[in-house]
Amino acid sequence: MEKHLPKIEISIKTILISIGIVVAAKFAWDMRDLLFSLFIAYIIMSAVKQPVVWLEKKGINRGIAALLVFFLFFFFLGLVVSSIAPPLVAETALFINHFPKIIDSVRGIIPINLGNYSIMQYVPTVTSNFFAVVGSVFSNTSFFISTIFFSIYLTLDPQLLYKALSYILPKQFAERVYKIGEKIEKRLGGWLIGQVFLMLIIGSASYIGLLLLGVRYALPLGIIAGFLEAIPTIGPTIAAIPAFFVGFSQAPVLGLLTILLAVIIQQFENHIIVPMVMKRVTGLHPVLTLIVLVVGGRYAGVMGMLFAIPITLVIETIIVQTRE
Repeated sequence: MEKHLPKIEISIKTILISIGIVVAAKFAWDMRDLLFSLFIAYIIMSAVKQPVVWLEKKGINRGIAALLVFFLFFFFLGLVVSSIAPPLVAETALFINHFPKIIDSVRGIIPINLGNYSIMQYVPTVTSNFFAVVGSVFSNTSFFISTIFFSIYLTLDPQLLYKALSYILPKQFAERVYKIGEKIEKRLGGWLIGQVFLMLIIGSASYIGLLLLGVRYALPLGIIAGFLEAIPTIGPTIAAIPAFFVGFSQAPVLGLLTILLAVIIQQFENHIIVPMVMKRVTGLHPVLTLIVLVVGGRYAGVMGMLFAIPITLVIETIIVQTRE
């Protein structure tokens, strides 16, 4: 009888661990909005931490430095939004209202069909889904405010993660996890700064190029290009579609010129901007990038594609650091 006791003990332990994993997974799923907010806050903190540390080295108190960085960010953001909001709202409203007509006019000239399905029928969903996602994010005021406050608190107390870990983990293991967390912070902070920089460049270049070509709705189309730049590889291609249809509805040659503009901007991005910024930050292979984008899009739609890269960076960093 005694020989069988260890097997019974192990099986009970396995059952208890399995139950714990299931309960934890269920809790995480129920609290997914909170966890998602904390993850975004952690990314923001990782990016903000670098200028805060720089100001702290200059002799400024960390609390004041953190609040100063956040204040300057929202101040400049407010200036930008207030300057472009009136024309953006007007142009976006016209763009959304006229886009179905634009699709119909282009469909009459370019009937692209694959069996019983038309490629054109899926194009309006690209724009509508984009505005739906952006609108839902900014309309959820409580989520936005809580995320900002979480990021501020995390920035004010750099030891908060270690303190939380020290309560639930052994000291040595907590220190190990904290060091891995520091590596993750550097990669996520670099990724966010590089991504924002990339989005600004591509959005501005697209807007200026479309404006010079005389394409209508250049401002919302440029902003779409900037936002979709957050989705590597696939985003720029998707952003070129509505610009092509708008240009083609004005004149076929103008539609072709918008494609040429998109190619030029993408080549400039791929050969100059990305090697200087993003490849050094992420270090992810293009094939792996495509795989995680497809998986993220399959399980979480547009938001899954947006956060596929940072989640992959976290997982990859944990795997690499634990193997060392």
